[in-house]
Amino acid sequence: MNQLPLFDGRKARAAKARGMARAAAHHNGALGVARDIAKAIAGAYMGDGTVNMDQVAQGMMMAGFNATDLGNAAGSVFKGDEWEFTGRYVKSQRVSAHARDIKVWRLK
Repeated sequence: MNQLPLFDGRKARAAKARGMARAAAHHNGALGVARDIAKAIAGAYMGDGTVNMDQVAQGMMMAGFNATDLGNAAGSVFKGDEWEFTGRYVKSQRVSAHARDIKVWRLK
């Protein structure tokens, strides 16, 4: 039996990238909307240019999407050169997230 090695950082990062690409392709329409919403929130008048995933999820729901429409592609919303992690975290307000820490992102 050929078992995968349990610890291999390079293979783990490659598997993550493949999985994120598959999820993004599968949920391409919802992902595009989520990215547009994130940019709109970050660029809102009088804002500080930051946004978190809870805010994007609320915007998606207001736009008529279900909480599950983004699926695993949610991890790709802030991928790309136009976003930077602020170094800050906030507690998620979504009940299903159990108050876990989520990142705060800034639009460059």
